[in-house]
Amino acid sequence: MQSGEIKHWNSDKGYGFIDVDDQSEDVFFHISKARMPQPITVGQRVYFNSERNDKNQLRATEVTPASLSIQESGNTDNTRSTSYNANQNDSRQNNSIKNNNSRKNTGRNTRNQRQNKKSPLSTLFSLIAIIAVAFYFFDDLQSTLFADSTEPTTIPQTYSDNSNPASSSAVTGDAQIDQTITLIKQGGPFPYPNKDGTTFYNREGQLPTQSTGYYREYTVPTPGISHRGARRIVTGGNPPTVYYLTVDHYDSFRKLDVK
Repeated sequence: MQSGEIKHWNSDKGYGFIDVDDQSEDVFFHISKARMPQPITVGQRVYFNSERNDKNQLRATEVTPASLSIQESGNTDNTRSTSYNANQNDSRQNNSIKNNNSRKNTGRNTRNQRQNKKSPLSTLFSLIAIIAVAFYFFDDLQSTLFADSTEPTTIPQTYSDNSNPASSSAVTGDAQIDQTITLIKQGGPFPYPNKDGTTFYNREGQLPTQSTGYYREYTVPTPGISHRGARRIVTGGNPPTVYYLTVDHYDSFRKLDVK
């Protein structure tokens, strides 16, 4: 399964988008495909399977939280062990019915011997279940560590508001928004190099319809939070000729007057 975090969720319409680890294209998911505890929130870590539809769009076929994925893996192994033990018991009961009265004592001894042999098998299946749970826990830990390793890169001092003359002409008065506009104009460096500058697909239809690749999105850092937050600048054209700002994960946009 793939992993990522929910970057947008529309509770009224019952759909959202997943920001995929190590992949620039987001994945659409509908509430009917989500086996998630309510409420669903932005920034929540999830595992999912996906496929492309007839329009070549990525759609999630199943979305689960990390904890549910681990629990189900362990339960699967336990179910197989239970099924195996049940089949063994049915076989022994059938053998017992076929034995005549003169061989009852022999049949009981045979069953006791088989039950003694079952104990190592039960131990083996229990060990397999524990290893499976540990494996998924380790995999989730790796995903968390990787996410931590992709924290925003530090912007060199040469690009700060005080040292760069271009940044002194404020567009909005918000330091983070104006700094992001400056970085877009000069081509970086960006705080999230694996995400900033990737294609914005305009799936919500909030912006004028353009060909794929026309729009690009960039992260506007939000003070006081450890993840990318909900603020983005979306540009149109290459080089950009139009700038849009969203502060609520693409639910609404406003056009910026950038010279």
